[in-house]
Amino acid sequence: MDRLNRLLTGEEIVSLVKSLADQISRDYVGKELILVCILKGAFMFLSDLIRHLHIPVKIDFVRLASYGAGMKSSGLVEISKDIEIPIEGKDVLIIEDIVDSGRTLQFLKERLALSNPSSIKICALLDKKARREVKIEADYLGKEIEDIFIVGYGIDFNEGYRNLPEIYYVTPDEQEKR
Repeated sequence: MDRLNRLLTGEEIVSLVKSLADQISRDYVGKELILVCILKGAFMFLSDLIRHLHIPVKIDFVRLASYGAGMKSSGLVEISKDIEIPIEGKDVLIIEDIVDSGRTLQFLKERLALSNPSSIKICALLDKKARREVKIEADYLGKEIEDIFIVGYGIDFNEGYRNLPEIYYVTPDEQEKR
């Protein structure tokens, strides 16, 4: 069994989300903003983020996968649900839980650009810069973290732990090390 160690409390998450919402609200006043949430990990972040935005937005979802059942990205990005809202000429903000290798975001940004939006930016709650394999950065970032495997607040391991209200990092149980 793995051991969970708290990384961010619920209060710390709320503070990060409110700060991001304030920045986004200021930057997109008077614009038609479409939020594209990457499922499944970012759904809780999106849900909290939109409650703190002070501007009207439209929401769509995309489902991408690069992890499978492992703790490390496979590097291959697959799409199983695409957006449905037309984004041509619109401002698009991709909502992501965590930037890791950057391959998923690079793939999605390039795919969305084919529809000629006015702009495409990225909002991520967390960033593991140590894992970056491609040059991509979040335009709106909650917090940079070390190279640790995290769960909770929508982020899973083998579809588990999503329901945790806080964010934890996983360390192997001491007995498994023996």
